[in-house]
Amino acid sequence: MEIKYEDIVKDLFELDVAVAQAYAMTEAQLGIKIDGITDFIMKFIYTENLNNRDVTITILSNTLMTNENTVRKKLNKLIEYKLVESCTCGCDKRLKKLVPTELGSKLILIFITRKLKTATDISLIFNKLFSKTLDKFYEEHDLTEYKSFKKNIKSEFIVSEILSTKNRYKNNLTKLA
Repeated sequence: MEIKYEDIVKDLFELDVAVAQAYAMTEAQLGIKIDGITDFIMKFIYTENLNNRDVTITILSNTLMTNENTVRKKLNKLIEYKLVESCTCGCDKRLKKLVPTELGSKLILIFITRKLKTATDISLIFNKLFSKTLDKFYEEHDLTEYKSFKKNIKSEFIVSEILSTKNRYKNNLTKLA
């Protein structure tokens, strides 16, 4: 099998299109618009939490090179939807750190799982290299039920997955309905 750079580029763009389409359809169905900065903030908080690094409003403001009021406005939306929460830092009780909620973490895991499954569906190279290993991980982390964005492109299905996940964590939610 001959691998060409153009094939990799095509596969990555096709992946981007499938993910963007899923985002757009989900936003339209739920009526929630998540802009790029808010999306970045959620992913940044999740990633830093995985690496055991505290995230504060100041850190986000410096990372994004924007003022803290802009960051607060975006964070309030994530907190309102119970995707992020603010809690005290262990080192200084006056300082608040931001962490993903259980729901926020689960939704990110589902999103990444679906993105990986989409990449496996789109790219023969990716499929041959990773599919068996990824299938084991999906089973190990109880993520086998989530489908590729490519295979299940209907918005009703995407939204039903989000709502079923939300219902599993409904004790943590009040506004995302």
